[in-house]
Amino acid sequence: MIDETFLYLGITLALAAMLFVFGILFHVLYRYTESPVYRKALRMMIFTYCFFGLVNVLELANYASRSATDNVLVFRITTLIIAVCQAFLFTFTMILFINAAYVTRRRVIRELIPVLSLSAVFAVICFTLPASFVKISAGLFTVFYICLLIRYIRLFAVTWRNALRKLDNFFSGREAEHLRWVNVSFYAALSIGLLALATSLAPGIRIGFICSVIYYVFYAFFAIRFIGYGFVYKRLEEALSEENITGEPENKNPLPSLAAAAIETGLKDWMEKKQYLQPGITVRDVSFHIGTNNKYLSVYLNQRLNKSFRTWINELRIEEARRLLLEYPDMPVKEISAHVGFAKNNHFYDLFLKSAGQTPHAWRKSAPNHDAQD
Repeated sequence: MIDETFLYLGITLALAAMLFVFGILFHVLYRYTESPVYRKALRMMIFTYCFFGLVNVLELANYASRSATDNVLVFRITTLIIAVCQAFLFTFTMILFINAAYVTRRRVIRELIPVLSLSAVFAVICFTLPASFVKISAGLFTVFYICLLIRYIRLFAVTWRNALRKLDNFFSGREAEHLRWVNVSFYAALSIGLLALATSLAPGIRIGFICSVIYYVFYAFFAIRFIGYGFVYKRLEEALSEENITGEPENKNPLPSLAAAAIETGLKDWMEKKQYLQPGITVRDVSFHIGTNNKYLSVYLNQRLNKSFRTWINELRIEEARRLLLEYPDMPVKEISAHVGFAKNNHFYDLFLKSAGQTPHAWRKSAPNHDAQD
C-alpha cells in the first residue's frame, strides 16, 4: 500500500512543477500580447503562479525536518495565509477583466497593505508565541479571512452585473457568453478558499493530499481558460473599457431633449432602411450612422425605451423574422435566421421562443395568415 506521506509529497511536487510551467508560459505570452489590460492580468498571473509554486517548493524542503506536530501547525498557518493571498489575487484578476478601470495601482496597494500586514503579524505570532496565543490569533485571522471573502463576493457581484450590462448595451449577439468562465472561475476560487478554511481547522496528510489534487485541477483549468480568453478579449475589451457605455441599471442624468430628438429622428431613418439586419452590429456602428455617440445612444435606449441595445436590436430582428415566416412560407427557418442577422441559429430559436412562446416552425403553422394561404 502506498504511503500517504509519499502521495502528499508527490502531488505537492507535481503542483509546484505545474505552477512554474504555467508561470513561464504566461511570461512568454506577456512578451507577445498587445492589450494593456491582458498584459496587466498576465503580470498578476505570473506572480500568482510562481509565488504559489515557490510556496509548495518550500513546503517540500521543510517537511522532512519538522515533527508531526510542527507539520500540522505549519500546514494550518500556511493554508490560511495562502488562502488570503489567493482571494486577493484572483478577485482582482477577475475584476481586471471586466472592469479594468477599477484595478488601479493605488487601489491595489490600498487593498494589499492590510492583507500582507495581517498575514505577517499572524505568521510571527504563530512561530514565536505559545500555543494559546496561536489559537487566539488563528481564530481572529479566520474571522478576518471570512470578512474579506464576503467583501470580495459583493465587490465581484456588482462588477459582474455592470459588465453584463455593458456588453448588452454594446453588442447585439451573445458576447457575454465569453465571460462566463470568469464568473465560474471566481466562484471556483471562492470554493477553493472555503476548502482551505475547512482544512485549516482539521489539518492532516490525507486532507492535504486531497486538497492538493483539487488545487491542481483548479489551477490547470484556470490557466487553460485564461490563455484561451486572450484570443477573444480584444473584441470584448472595447465594450468593457468603454467610458461611453453605461453599465448602470439606471442613468441618473437625463438625456438632453435636443439630443434625444436627434437620436429619435436618426433611428427612424436607420430602421426604415433595415440596417439592423446586419450581422454583428454594435452600438458603435449605429451611433456612427445616426451621428451621435455611444453614450447618448445607450442612455436613450435605456431611458426612453427601457431596453438594452441587444434587446432592442433583436426585437427588431424577430419582428422581421415573423414577417418573413408568413410572406415566404417555403423559406427555410435557418435561412430566415441568417437573413435577419443572427450568426447562430440556436440564438435565433431561443429569442423567438422567448418572444412568441413557440418555435419558428410552430408559430408559422399556427399563424392565422398561414391557414388562409393554405
